[in-house]
Amino acid sequence: MAREIVVNLSSNVGYWQADWRDSIGRRRKKSLGPKSELSERKARKQCQLLANTLNRKPGLADAGKVPTIGLYLDTYLQSRTELKPSSRYLLDLTARYLKKFFGDQCGIDQISRAQAREWQAAIARGDLSHGRAMAEVSVCHRCADAKGMFQRAVDDDLLVFNPFDRLRIRAPRPEKNWYYVSLSELDQLMEACPTPGWKALVALCRLAGLRRGEALSLPWTAIDWQKARVTVFAHKTERYGGNKRVVPLDPKLLRILKATQAAHPDQLLVCDVNRHCLWRNFTVIRKRAGLPAWKDAFQVMRRNCETDWARDLPQFAVSEWLGHDITVSAAHYLMVTEELYQKAAAVWSNNPSEKTAPKSAPNS
Repeated sequence: MAREIVVNLSSNVGYWQADWRDSIGRRRKKSLGPKSELSERKARKQCQLLANTLNRKPGLADAGKVPTIGLYLDTYLQSRTELKPSSRYLLDLTARYLKKFFGDQCGIDQISRAQAREWQAAIARGDLSHGRAMAEVSVCHRCADAKGMFQRAVDDDLLVFNPFDRLRIRAPRPEKNWYYVSLSELDQLMEACPTPGWKALVALCRLAGLRRGEALSLPWTAIDWQKARVTVFAHKTERYGGNKRVVPLDPKLLRILKATQAAHPDQLLVCDVNRHCLWRNFTVIRKRAGLPAWKDAFQVMRRNCETDWARDLPQFAVSEWLGHDITVSAAHYLMVTEELYQKAAAVWSNNPSEKTAPKSAPNS
C-alpha cells in the first residue's frame, strides 16, 4: 500500500512554505507566498490541496528543483518548431513580458495566482510596454499564451497547478458597427481603381470573401472558369487542416476577373498590385470614389460578403467558403444591416401579428 504524503506548513522569514518528505525521505519545500498577502488559514488550506494533489500524482513529490522562468521559457519556445513567424513573434512577446515582470531568475513554482493577476493588470496598463496601454483583446491573447506555456509545466509534472489558469483568455465579442459596402458603392470603388489588378483585389475581397493575403497570392490557374469556382489556399489555417477551400464566383465577379485577364494575359497572379503601402493606396481609391472612411478596409469587405451570402445560403456552406468555423461567423462576421431592418418592417406591416381578440361571452 502506498504511503500517504503529508504536507505541513512552515515559514521562511516573511514567506509561508509547504513542507513534505519524498519517497526516499528527502525533505521538499514549496513557497506558498508572502505572509503579507496570505493568511495562515489560507496557507494551511493550500497545504491540504497540495497534499491531495501529491497523493493523486506521487511523481510530483519526488520532482527535483524547478527551472527558472528564463530557462523554462527559452526551452519552451525552442520546442515550438511548428509555429509560423507571426505566431512565434507573439509568443516571444508574451515571454518577454513574463521575464520583465517576474525576472529571469524567479522559479516557475514561485508564481501565485495573485501575482499572475498582477501581471495581467501590468500588461493592460502598459507597464511592460513603455507605458502604452494594451487593448483588452490583446491582453486576453497574452494571457492565453501564458496559460499555454505554464500548462506544459503542469503536464510535465514540474508544477502542481497553473498560476495563469483562472485569467480571462476569451476576448470580448466585437461591436458589429463596421461599415457596410453596398454593391452600388462597390461599383464606385471599381471605377476609382487605377488598374485592373486593384479592381480584382477589391472584388475578390467583397464578392468572394477572400482574405487580403489570399487574393494577393491567387494565381490564374486556381480559377475554374467552367464551374465558376476558385480554389483558395489559406496559409493562416494550414496548421488546423483547413488550408484549402473551393469558393463559388458570382457572375459580377467573373466578369471583373475576365476583364482583368484580358488586360494582362501574361501575368501569373490575378492581383498584380504593389503590396507595399496597400492601406495608403486604398485610402486614395476610397476618397476618389467619394466614400466615407472605415477601419480594416479589406477585412470589412470580407465580412460584408459573408453577411450577403448568409441571407440566402445555408450558414454551414457560407462558413466553409469563408474558411472558418460557424461560431467565428456568428461572433466576428455576420452583421444585421439596415436593409434587414427595413425588410422586417415591411413583412410585419403586410402581416400584422396583432389580431382583434374575440369578445368573451357574457356571464349567464
